[in-house]
Amino acid sequence: MSTLSERFAELFAERPEARPVDLARFCSVRPPSVNGWLSGKTKQLEASNAIRAAAFFRVHTWWLATGEGPKRLKDGEIDSHQPHVQGRANGWPFSASYESYTKLSTAEKKALDKVVSGFIVGAGHGA
Repeated sequence: MSTLSERFAELFAERPEARPVDLARFCSVRPPSVNGWLSGKTKQLEASNAIRAAAFFRVHTWWLATGEGPKRLKDGEIDSHQPHVQGRANGWPFSASYESYTKLSTAEKKALDKVVSGFIVGAGHGA
């Protein structure tokens, strides 16, 4: 079994564009807290931080917290611990949840895309 800091090192290696400060912002903690997670000073995360950090990296909360079980979420899979933060991890900008969006039919998604695209173009921000 790996340590918490080893799991974080693995996740950051897989996402080189992600920075510890980005994780701190996403988890609503100060950067020194994240430094503790990465250095090994912190041995286990508070539940809320584990949930948010796992959502940030799109991994299972249980895997991040313990090193056990499957690591990666499958496409479209929502970790039962994360539904309220999952959208933020993916940059989902809407008040409706990403989980709700995934339940739309293909036709409904296409219609929504037309509405959003039309609004963006109409507002002068798209071609």
